[in-house]
Amino acid sequence: MTKAEREVSIRRILVALDASSHSLAALETAARLASRLKAELIGLFVEDVDLLRVAEFPFTRQVGLFSSTSRRLDLPELERQLRAQANQIRQALMAIAESAHVSWQFRVARGSVASEVLAAGAKADLTIVGKKGRSLGKRVGSTARMVIFEGQGLTLVLQQREQLTAPVMVAYDSSPAAVNALEAALNLAKAINGYLSVLVIADDEHSLQKAQADVAQRLKRKKQPADVHLLIKPTLSRLTYVVKGKGFLVLPCSEGLLYGEKLCELVNVVRNPVLLVR
Repeated sequence: MTKAEREVSIRRILVALDASSHSLAALETAARLASRLKAELIGLFVEDVDLLRVAEFPFTRQVGLFSSTSRRLDLPELERQLRAQANQIRQALMAIAESAHVSWQFRVARGSVASEVLAAGAKADLTIVGKKGRSLGKRVGSTARMVIFEGQGLTLVLQQREQLTAPVMVAYDSSPAAVNALEAALNLAKAINGYLSVLVIADDEHSLQKAQADVAQRLKRKKQPADVHLLIKPTLSRLTYVVKGKGFLVLPCSEGLLYGEKLCELVNVVRNPVLLVR
Protein backbone atom coordinates (compact mmCIF):
# COMPACT_ATOMS: atom_id res chain seq x y z
CA MET A 1 0.00 0.00 0.00
CA THR A 2 1.42 3.41 -0.96
CA LYS A 3 1.72 6.44 1.32
CA ALA A 4 -1.19 8.12 -0.50
CA GLU A 5 -3.37 5.04 -0.08
CA ARG A 6 -2.67 5.00 3.65
CA GLU A 7 -3.58 8.66 3.94
CA VAL A 8 -7.00 8.26 2.33
CA SER A 9 -8.01 5.10 4.19
CA ILE A 10 -11.28 5.96 5.96
CA ARG A 11 -12.16 4.03 9.12
CA ARG A 12 -13.42 6.79 11.44
CA ILE A 13 -15.88 9.44 10.23
CA LEU A 14 -16.52 12.47 12.44
CA VAL A 15 -19.68 14.48 11.81
CA ALA A 16 -20.21 17.82 13.56
CA LEU A 17 -23.79 18.02 14.81
CA ASP A 18 -26.15 20.69 16.08
CA ALA A 19 -29.93 21.03 16.11
CA SER A 20 -30.18 22.51 12.59
CA SER A 21 -31.83 20.70 9.68
CA HIS A 22 -28.57 21.01 7.71
CA SER A 23 -26.68 19.18 10.43
CA LEU A 24 -29.18 16.32 10.64
CA ALA A 25 -29.14 16.01 6.84
CA ALA A 26 -25.34 15.75 7.01
CA LEU A 27 -25.75 12.99 9.58
CA GLU A 28 -27.89 10.93 7.18
CA THR A 29 -25.30 11.27 4.42
CA ALA A 30 -22.48 10.47 6.85
CA ALA A 31 -24.24 7.27 7.92
CA ARG A 32 -24.73 6.13 4.33
CA LEU A 33 -21.08 6.83 3.56
CA ALA A 34 -19.94 5.02 6.71
CA SER A 35 -22.01 2.03 5.65
CA ARG A 36 -20.41 1.96 2.20
CA LEU A 37 -16.89 2.32 3.62
CA LYS A 38 -17.49 0.05 6.64
CA ALA A 39 -16.35 2.90 8.86
CA GLU A 40 -17.25 3.94 12.40
CA LEU A 41 -19.46 7.03 12.74
CA ILE A 42 -18.61 9.55 15.46
CA GLY A 43 -21.08 12.31 16.25
CA LEU A 44 -19.83 15.47 18.00
CA PHE A 45 -22.05 18.05 19.70
CA VAL A 46 -20.32 21.16 21.04
CA GLU A 47 -21.75 23.27 23.82
CA ASP A 48 -20.79 26.69 22.48
CA VAL A 49 -18.78 28.48 25.18
CA ASP A 50 -19.43 31.87 23.56
CA LEU A 51 -23.18 31.30 23.85
CA LEU A 52 -22.78 30.27 27.48
CA ARG A 53 -20.83 33.42 28.23
CA VAL A 54 -23.59 35.58 26.72
CA ALA A 55 -26.13 33.91 29.00
CA GLU A 56 -24.21 35.19 32.02
CA PHE A 57 -25.12 38.79 31.18
CA PRO A 58 -28.22 40.04 33.03
CA PHE A 59 -29.76 41.64 29.94
CA THR A 60 -29.80 38.44 27.82
CA ARG A 61 -33.33 37.63 26.64
CA GLN A 62 -34.80 34.65 24.79
CA VAL A 63 -37.51 35.43 22.22
CA GLY A 64 -40.08 32.77 21.32
CA LEU A 65 -39.91 31.50 17.74
CA PHE A 66 -43.68 31.66 17.17
CA SER A 67 -44.50 34.55 19.48
CA SER A 68 -43.18 37.98 20.31
CA THR A 69 -42.79 37.20 24.01
CA SER A 70 -39.37 37.24 25.59
CA ARG A 71 -37.99 36.05 28.87
CA ARG A 72 -34.76 36.12 30.81
CA LEU A 73 -32.28 33.47 29.71
CA ASP A 74 -29.88 32.53 32.48
CA LEU A 75 -26.97 30.10 32.48
CA PRO A 76 -28.71 27.13 34.19
CA GLU A 77 -31.60 27.37 31.72
CA LEU A 78 -29.27 27.47 28.74
CA GLU A 79 -27.29 24.51 30.04
CA ARG A 80 -30.54 22.59 30.45
CA GLN A 81 -31.48 23.39 26.85
CA LEU A 82 -28.07 22.29 25.58
CA ARG A 83 -28.34 18.99 27.45
CA ALA A 84 -31.78 18.46 25.93
CA GLN A 85 -30.41 19.22 22.45
CA ALA A 86 -27.52 16.81 22.98
CA ASN A 87 -29.89 14.05 24.04
CA GLN A 88 -32.15 14.69 21.04
CA ILE A 89 -29.19 14.57 18.66
CA ARG A 90 -27.84 11.42 20.30
CA GLN A 91 -31.18 9.71 19.78
CA ALA A 92 -31.19 10.78 16.12
CA LEU A 93 -27.63 9.50 15.66
CA MET A 94 -28.47 6.17 17.27
CA ALA A 95 -31.54 5.66 15.07
CA ILE A 96 -29.81 6.64 11.83
CA ALA A 97 -26.61 4.69 12.55
CA GLU A 98 -28.45 1.53 13.56
CA SER A 99 -30.66 1.79 10.48
CA ALA A 100 -27.50 1.99 8.34
CA HIS A 101 -25.90 -0.88 10.33
CA VAL A 102 -22.79 1.08 11.31
CA SER A 103 -21.02 1.32 14.65
CA TRP A 104 -21.23 4.73 16.28
CA GLN A 105 -20.10 6.96 19.13
CA PHE A 106 -21.49 10.23 20.44
CA ARG A 107 -19.43 12.87 22.19
CA VAL A 108 -20.27 16.15 23.88
CA ALA A 109 -17.60 18.83 24.26
CA ARG A 110 -17.66 22.37 25.61
CA GLY A 111 -15.64 25.15 23.98
CA SER A 112 -15.35 27.06 20.73
CA VAL A 113 -17.35 25.06 18.17
CA ALA A 114 -14.80 25.34 15.37
CA SER A 115 -11.84 24.61 17.66
CA GLU A 116 -13.50 21.52 19.14
CA VAL A 117 -14.40 20.22 15.66
CA LEU A 118 -10.81 20.75 14.49
CA ALA A 119 -9.40 18.98 17.55
CA ALA A 120 -11.73 16.00 17.17
CA GLY A 121 -11.19 15.92 13.41
CA ALA A 122 -7.45 15.50 13.91
CA LYS A 123 -8.20 12.04 15.35
CA ALA A 124 -10.60 11.02 12.56
CA ASP A 125 -9.98 9.98 8.97
CA LEU A 126 -12.79 12.12 7.58
CA THR A 127 -14.57 15.16 9.04
CA ILE A 128 -18.04 16.05 7.77
CA VAL A 129 -19.57 19.48 8.30
CA GLY A 130 -22.70 21.11 6.95
CA LYS A 131 -22.09 24.13 4.75
CA LYS A 132 -24.28 26.47 6.77
CA GLY A 133 -24.96 24.84 10.15
CA ARG A 134 -27.15 27.22 12.13
CA SER A 135 -26.27 30.16 9.87
CA LEU A 136 -29.26 31.89 8.28
CA GLY A 137 -27.27 33.12 5.28
CA LYS A 138 -26.44 31.35 2.06
CA ARG A 139 -22.69 31.42 2.50
CA VAL A 140 -20.39 29.01 4.29
CA GLY A 141 -20.93 29.12 8.05
CA SER A 142 -18.17 30.05 10.48
CA THR A 143 -17.44 26.48 11.59
CA ALA A 144 -17.23 25.10 8.05
CA ARG A 145 -15.09 28.07 7.04
CA MET A 146 -12.52 27.44 9.77
CA VAL A 147 -12.44 23.72 8.98
CA ILE A 148 -11.82 24.57 5.31
CA PHE A 149 -8.92 26.84 6.24
CA GLU A 150 -7.35 24.91 9.11
CA GLY A 151 -8.58 21.32 8.93
CA GLN A 152 -6.26 18.36 8.46
CA GLY A 153 -6.76 15.28 6.31
CA LEU A 154 -10.09 14.78 4.57
CA THR A 155 -12.99 17.20 5.01
CA LEU A 156 -16.40 16.78 3.39
CA VAL A 157 -18.55 19.92 3.19
CA LEU A 158 -22.21 19.15 2.51
CA GLN A 159 -24.50 21.70 0.95
CA GLN A 160 -27.81 20.02 1.76
CA ARG A 161 -29.25 16.49 2.03
CA GLU A 162 -26.98 14.73 -0.46
CA GLN A 163 -27.41 11.49 -2.35
CA LEU A 164 -24.35 9.31 -2.80
CA THR A 165 -24.49 9.38 -6.57
CA ALA A 166 -22.06 9.63 -9.47
CA PRO A 167 -20.09 11.13 -10.94
CA VAL A 168 -17.11 11.75 -8.74
CA MET A 169 -15.14 14.65 -10.22
CA VAL A 170 -11.61 15.31 -9.00
CA ALA A 171 -9.35 18.25 -9.81
CA TYR A 172 -5.73 17.27 -10.49
CA ASP A 173 -3.00 19.94 -10.56
CA SER A 174 0.09 17.70 -10.08
CA SER A 175 0.58 18.82 -6.47
CA PRO A 176 1.17 16.25 -3.69
CA ALA A 177 -2.34 17.02 -2.43
CA ALA A 178 -3.69 16.27 -5.92
CA VAL A 179 -2.12 12.79 -5.82
CA ASN A 180 -4.00 12.12 -2.58
CA ALA A 181 -7.15 13.70 -4.03
CA LEU A 182 -7.06 11.35 -7.01
CA GLU A 183 -6.61 8.36 -4.70
CA ALA A 184 -9.50 9.54 -2.53
CA ALA A 185 -11.70 10.03 -5.59
CA LEU A 186 -10.89 6.51 -6.80
CA ASN A 187 -11.89 5.07 -3.42
CA LEU A 188 -15.06 7.17 -3.29
CA ALA A 189 -16.12 6.19 -6.80
CA LYS A 190 -15.65 2.54 -5.88
CA ALA A 191 -17.62 2.97 -2.64
CA ILE A 192 -20.67 4.51 -4.34
CA ASN A 193 -20.42 2.40 -7.50
CA GLY A 194 -19.97 5.54 -9.55
CA TYR A 195 -17.78 6.63 -12.41
CA LEU A 196 -14.83 8.98 -12.21
CA SER A 197 -14.20 12.25 -14.01
CA VAL A 198 -10.76 13.87 -13.75
CA LEU A 199 -10.24 17.58 -14.35
CA VAL A 200 -6.56 18.12 -15.18
CA ILE A 201 -5.41 21.68 -14.47
CA ALA A 202 -2.08 23.27 -15.39
CA ASP A 203 -0.54 26.66 -16.10
CA ASP A 204 0.65 25.88 -19.65
CA GLU A 205 0.39 23.32 -22.44
CA HIS A 206 3.61 21.48 -21.55
CA SER A 207 2.62 21.10 -17.89
CA LEU A 208 -0.86 20.04 -18.93
CA GLN A 209 0.44 17.23 -21.14
CA LYS A 210 2.75 16.03 -18.37
CA ALA A 211 -0.08 16.04 -15.82
CA GLN A 212 -2.39 14.24 -18.26
CA ALA A 213 0.19 11.51 -18.78
CA ASP A 214 0.63 11.14 -15.03
CA VAL A 215 -3.13 10.78 -14.52
CA ALA A 216 -3.37 8.22 -17.34
CA GLN A 217 -0.59 6.15 -15.76
CA ARG A 218 -2.23 6.20 -12.32
CA LEU A 219 -5.63 5.26 -13.73
CA LYS A 220 -4.10 2.43 -15.75
CA ARG A 221 -2.36 1.08 -12.66
CA LYS A 222 -5.69 1.08 -10.83
CA LYS A 223 -7.54 -0.33 -13.87
CA GLN A 224 -10.01 2.53 -13.48
CA PRO A 225 -11.71 4.05 -16.53
CA ALA A 226 -12.42 7.77 -16.29
CA ASP A 227 -13.39 10.79 -18.32
CA VAL A 228 -10.54 13.29 -18.50
CA HIS A 229 -11.02 17.02 -19.09
CA LEU A 230 -8.19 19.50 -19.64
CA LEU A 231 -8.03 23.11 -18.47
CA ILE A 232 -5.15 25.57 -18.77
CA LYS A 233 -5.06 28.15 -15.97
CA PRO A 234 -8.85 28.40 -15.59
CA THR A 235 -10.49 31.33 -13.84
CA LEU A 236 -12.58 30.61 -10.77
CA SER A 237 -15.77 31.32 -12.73
CA ARG A 238 -14.70 28.90 -15.47
CA LEU A 239 -13.89 26.18 -12.97
CA THR A 240 -17.21 26.75 -11.22
CA TYR A 241 -19.06 26.39 -14.52
CA VAL A 242 -17.32 23.09 -15.29
CA VAL A 243 -17.94 21.41 -11.91
CA LYS A 244 -21.21 22.94 -10.71
CA GLY A 245 -23.89 20.40 -9.87
CA LYS A 246 -21.97 17.38 -11.19
CA GLY A 247 -21.90 14.91 -8.31
CA PHE A 248 -19.17 14.69 -5.68
CA LEU A 249 -16.36 17.20 -6.15
CA VAL A 250 -12.92 16.23 -4.80
CA LEU A 251 -10.44 19.09 -4.47
CA PRO A 252 -6.78 19.16 -3.44
CA CYS A 253 -6.03 21.96 -0.97
CA SER A 254 -2.86 23.19 -2.63
CA GLU A 255 -1.32 26.60 -3.24
CA GLY A 256 -2.71 28.31 -6.33
CA LEU A 257 -6.25 28.44 -7.66
CA LEU A 258 -7.79 26.06 -5.12
CA TYR A 259 -6.61 27.69 -1.92
CA GLY A 260 -7.77 30.04 0.82
CA GLU A 261 -10.49 32.51 -0.03
CA LYS A 262 -10.84 31.18 -3.58
CA LEU A 263 -11.49 27.71 -2.22
CA CYS A 264 -14.13 29.11 0.15
CA GLU A 265 -15.74 30.99 -2.72
CA LEU A 266 -15.92 27.84 -4.84
CA VAL A 267 -17.58 25.96 -1.97
CA ASN A 268 -19.98 28.89 -1.62
CA VAL A 269 -21.22 28.90 -5.19
CA VAL A 270 -21.42 25.20 -6.05
CA ARG A 271 -24.12 22.89 -4.75
CA ASN A 272 -21.93 19.80 -4.96
CA PRO A 273 -20.78 17.98 -1.85
CA VAL A 274 -17.09 18.96 -1.71
CA LEU A 275 -14.38 16.65 -0.41
CA LEU A 276 -11.21 18.55 0.47
CA VAL A 277 -7.94 16.62 0.49
CA ARG A 278 -4.67 17.79 1.98
